[in-house]
Amino acid sequence: MRLGAGRPIIRAVRRLLPIVIVLLCGACAEDRGRGRVVGSLMVPECDGDGALDARCAAGVDPLECEAFDLEVDFFAVETFEESAVIRVQRGGLAFAQTNGVLLEIRDVRLLRGELGRPLAVGPERNIRAALGLFDRCPDATQNFELRGEVTFTAFGVGKGDAVQGRIDRLEVRDGRSEGPGTVLGVLHGDFDFTLRRGPPYQQFAGK
Repeated sequence: MRLGAGRPIIRAVRRLLPIVIVLLCGACAEDRGRGRVVGSLMVPECDGDGALDARCAAGVDPLECEAFDLEVDFFAVETFEESAVIRVQRGGLAFAQTNGVLLEIRDVRLLRGELGRPLAVGPERNIRAALGLFDRCPDATQNFELRGEVTFTAFGVGKGDAVQGRIDRLEVRDGRSEGPGTVLGVLHGDFDFTLRRGPPYQQFAGK
């Protein structure tokens, strides 16, 4: 592995989120809910053995494709004054140490009245997303840019509240260029867990 090869991804995550998330999440206990993140994905520079190539055959509907599976089994939420961050990932390590998808909601107040409606996900939207492959592809230099939709069917921040949603057509692009980067894949999935309150973060466990 080249010295500093993973820095572009780490810098991208830190731009997306306050650095305090990375520091606090290392203490998260392993709570389990229900969910999945699957799809089609090809990362040319994955590890010393070459590329991660989990693409579906031509003609397969992206929403039916499950060639790639993040194998998520851990769900957590950090809440701030008006924002929240949802982590759907493999295991309870810090996001920068595992594989998963992170959803940052800049202003949770904008979700009011929007349950059941598809909401845009993108760098300039109220909801931004990050893909981490820190365990699966430790040598990758990609800076992923994600765009798509997420639909919340339940979202609360109080103890016992449910958080349920669906991720639709989350397009993964190589974000290292100024313009639209190469499409690396399309992900989709869902999550369903119940809030358990505990400082310094919010935990979720399956029903």
